[in-house]
Amino acid sequence: MNKKIGIIGLNARAAAQSAKRAGFDVFLATYFSDVDTAGITKNFFSMQKEKFEPDLKKYSVKALADFATEKFKAQVENVILTSKIGDSVRAVKTIEKNFKIIGNNSENVKDAKDWKNIKEVLAQHSILYPKTFIIDVNCKSEIKNACEELNFPCVIKAMDIDKGKCHPQQIFSFAELENLITRSKVQGEILIQEFIEGIPLSCSVLSDGINAVAVSVNRQLIGEKFFGGCGFKYCGNIVPYDGKSELIQNIGKISEFIISDLSLVGSNGIDYVVRKDKIYFMELNPRIQDTMENVEKQLNIDMIEEHINACGGNINIEKFKKFNNNKKFYGKCIIYAKKDVRVKNLDKSGINIGDVPYDGCLIKKNEPVCCIYEEGKTNAGVFEKMKKDARRIYTNSLKFF
Repeated sequence: MNKKIGIIGLNARAAAQSAKRAGFDVFLATYFSDVDTAGITKNFFSMQKEKFEPDLKKYSVKALADFATEKFKAQVENVILTSKIGDSVRAVKTIEKNFKIIGNNSENVKDAKDWKNIKEVLAQHSILYPKTFIIDVNCKSEIKNACEELNFPCVIKAMDIDKGKCHPQQIFSFAELENLITRSKVQGEILIQEFIEGIPLSCSVLSDGINAVAVSVNRQLIGEKFFGGCGFKYCGNIVPYDGKSELIQNIGKISEFIISDLSLVGSNGIDYVVRKDKIYFMELNPRIQDTMENVEKQLNIDMIEEHINACGGNINIEKFKKFNNNKKFYGKCIIYAKKDVRVKNLDKSGINIGDVPYDGCLIKKNEPVCCIYEEGKTNAGVFEKMKKDARRIYTNSLKFF
């Protein structure tokens, strides 16, 4: 393969760093213009127009696809997709018109994100999932009937991330649901699901399109208020999950079935919720996942290298048979601004951080400030260390307005 590689994603720092370690000449197209992200490669392209004032309201998956195409054209042949963009069929189609995607093509992504298709795969293996309705937003009576059958609270999200910004969230009344649909300008079909309360987990899987191997089962941090999260907002991960061995093995087997049946390639992730030892499928991410940094640490691998090898049909299943050989656990949490804040001396905090904004940067309420890394002997121990670090950053490195 040509040693030039393009990395594209909302936040693609980790993938770019991994590609650089693997010896690639990295071209990076992303939204954020953080200190550590900008320093990875001279071929760095950021959509963030104001260096000291990131504003995700100005970001869209479509805009990033067009931006990356413009910047990479005639520069690179091969690209890898990461967060958000790798989940969008429309964006993937835009990219594959101009580049070779090392990973899933638009047809793969369509199959992986189509709940009608996913339900058939899950049924073949008797895999549990929340009771789910897929209804056109204009069919109000059907939506109301579905909500009454599920009971509140239920979960709603857009079926197609390209058709309205409706992220997964809990709904407690039909009036709230109607307001959300109008406000989010959702078009087409929406997904209305039973709310399953439990432990959020994920599984990282490598596949060559036929053979799949689960490399790690991970604890997800969702809606953690201590880190400025709420609802279903993603707040990080701890790798690997230190739950029951049988449960972890079952999640791995289920994940391998799903990925193989869908003929996905490279690194893919599946989200689950476990309630009373029952495993519920939640979502499939057919691209490099945010857990990659901690999986790399835990398994002593380079994930971009493994992803490329798997896409080329070279996957070492024996290598990944045991989830946790080194008996350590690795955490990453994302902290969000609880109010509008100005960053001050964050780089001098003495804490192991990533996605570091420039000193003096204005971070708006609910937008990410940075991420924190910790390690320890248990999931709980790692989590407590990250809470302690977050408290120090909120107290010493953020000036609230």
